[in-house]
Amino acid sequence: MGGLAGPGAAAGGVWVVARTQSDALAAAGAEVELVGGWLGTLPQEDPEPARQLRRDDGSSDKGSSAEGKRAVAARLFRMRRPVPGAGLRAPVSFAFPRHMRRSAPAADVAHVHLCRDFVTCISTLLLGRAGTPVVAQTHGMLLPSDRRALRMFDRLITRRVLQIPALWLTLTEDEERGLARLGVDPGRFRRVVNATPEPGQAWSDPEKPVFLFAARLAPRKQPGVFVQAALEALAAGLDARFVVAGPDQGEAAKVQALVEGSGYADRFELVGELGPAEVRQRMAGCTAYVLPALSEPYPMTVLEAAALGAPVILTEQCGLAALMDRQEAAVVVEPSVPAVRDAMLRLAGDRAERERIGGNARLVHRENWSTEALAQDLLDAYRGAAGLQGGQP
Repeated sequence: MGGLAGPGAAAGGVWVVARTQSDALAAAGAEVELVGGWLGTLPQEDPEPARQLRRDDGSSDKGSSAEGKRAVAARLFRMRRPVPGAGLRAPVSFAFPRHMRRSAPAADVAHVHLCRDFVTCISTLLLGRAGTPVVAQTHGMLLPSDRRALRMFDRLITRRVLQIPALWLTLTEDEERGLARLGVDPGRFRRVVNATPEPGQAWSDPEKPVFLFAARLAPRKQPGVFVQAALEALAAGLDARFVVAGPDQGEAAKVQALVEGSGYADRFELVGELGPAEVRQRMAGCTAYVLPALSEPYPMTVLEAAALGAPVILTEQCGLAALMDRQEAAVVVEPSVPAVRDAMLRLAGDRAERERIGGNARLVHRENWSTEALAQDLLDAYRGAAGLQGGQP
């Protein structure tokens, strides 16, 4: 169960992970149903090319993946947001949990991408009531909070939900510490990695430097730091272009004001939200992909850039920083304007360094983030969860 599938930026990286996991498991021979929610009217056409779409009205559109591999059917349920301004925690759907309750008896295991929201929490409670082994994955979203509303939600609902999963798939030590503080038994943690499929294309170094930011325009992603670092690099004499791609989540006006007031507006492209294929195309032709984010546990865009062999600039607050720094597969910097600026200048002036870092990144991806290894790891985790629940592993 992957949570929100769309539209657009509402899905976020969690749906990408759930989709990738489902396809990898299907390719390994497992029977998989991928279930998600959709804010507003359900799409009549598949929002993800080459994927089969099932709507909760029973109709479906069929497709096959571009690589000829099986793409798992995505069953989508319409979700509504009855509380204005409540963000993505408040969408509700009664059909979604009903489907989970009906499907639970036939499932060997349920993998829930869990957050503090109505749909994933209620669905987990129903799965627990049915006795279906549950594997939970929170992607760092379920951490202790001082916010009054979240603490109340935890007392009423989260505390009960935390007792149900037989196994918790975690990405980082910080995530494990947070879950332990909420009362989850550390003995039920299992560290996993995310993955992305081989993209079928490779990075090509552009003749003129082009730096890419492709993420949500949200405060934690720091698109403003990217723009300010770019402006300082331009002022230092760098002849380059800069692309800002991503949906607005509070920072678009700031980014636009910085660009328009800089005197360098002609060096920037503010392209808004792009589809997955467009993002890959931009990554494949950039000098470096830059993610100056704060407290970023496991960014899928970095995996996607690494799969292409594109050079990456990321911050030491990224959960992938230690591995990529150790393998010299990225330029790892402080999450500050001067540090990002200096990294841009360094890569722009050294083609051999770009090729070396990009090549190392592609090797790291193949060794750590392949979908084949992911599928086997997940199947082992599911067998373990079924055994802990008293079923047959």
